[in-house]
Amino acid sequence: MDPRTAFDGKISNVFKSAAFSRPLDLKKTSRLVRAAYYQESQARRRSRAAATGKTVPAVLIASVTRKCNLDCVGCYAKALRPQGEVAAELSDDRFMELFEEALELGTGVLMLAGGEPLLRRSLLERAALLKGPLIPVFTNGLLVDEGWMDLFGRGSLVPVFSIEGDASHTSQRRGSGIHERVLKSMEALKARGALFGVSVTATSGNADTILSSPFLKNLEEMGASVLFIVEYVPAAPGTDGLVLTDSQKSVLLSKEPFRNLRYPVVALPGDEEAFGGCLAAGRGFIHLSPEGALEACPFAPFSDTSAADRCLSDALNSPLLAAIRERHAELTETKGGCALWNKRGWVASLSACAAIAS
Repeated sequence: MDPRTAFDGKISNVFKSAAFSRPLDLKKTSRLVRAAYYQESQARRRSRAAATGKTVPAVLIASVTRKCNLDCVGCYAKALRPQGEVAAELSDDRFMELFEEALELGTGVLMLAGGEPLLRRSLLERAALLKGPLIPVFTNGLLVDEGWMDLFGRGSLVPVFSIEGDASHTSQRRGSGIHERVLKSMEALKARGALFGVSVTATSGNADTILSSPFLKNLEEMGASVLFIVEYVPAAPGTDGLVLTDSQKSVLLSKEPFRNLRYPVVALPGDEEAFGGCLAAGRGFIHLSPEGALEACPFAPFSDTSAADRCLSDALNSPLLAAIRERHAELTETKGGCALWNKRGWVASLSACAAIAS
């Protein structure tokens, strides 16, 4: 099986696994089954585009704002993108144009992140009306109110709550009392029969907890439909000690802790070698910054192009993004999660070569 087909299949299987894990929950199952069929339809679109030489990422990760109501230890957004160095954020209209173009091209998954994406309420209210995809929204959960719960229950948006493991781990990185507030939002959404997920950044400090059966089974009992486990990338100075140890990473990649769970687990970056190397730069996914820069990866925000004032399909063909895609096999698993970030000097040399070539 070629890598693109394998990746497309993995995406579809996430939705199918979530759908049939709780066969008696007809409302959730129906939404997830429709989403799985949509993924397969979009994969066929991407296949047709690939046959004509066009690059269409399966996943578009859009950071819709840099603003946030928390100041977490080791925050990627603050470490990688200092507040004083940015232009104006895209308007709601422009974001929606890009989302609609991505879906028309064949992108199957839109993921909304930040900062704190719930600070862009008017944009998310419009995104909830998009037909076809279920749209994960990665949120710290503190702004969730009755209005948001109503929207999550009836639209395309699926909140994915960021925690750090148990209450003590969340308090260390996010602040006291936050873990408990997030759990209350989960309980309320479960009572409404709404879909929601959980996202955890895996560090050397919390890995033993988040890969343990009690933690994983508790999420199942809470009603989570998916768990994202994101390996920590030491973007913030002095945080190398948070990187997973070799033994912890081995357990994560073995998938052994996730057997018999009633929800799918998505590990990022996961086993990219199974897909022929790094999936960034549009080969599997692409990142759209709040200002419109089209970046190789949210954890390695290298870019030489913007979609702020040009169509997405043109921006995807930039020299740097194309160069990274062509050399994907040189980017495999490394210590610290993101191969692109760990080889940023290599990417800088590609950028210089791409600039000369253009």
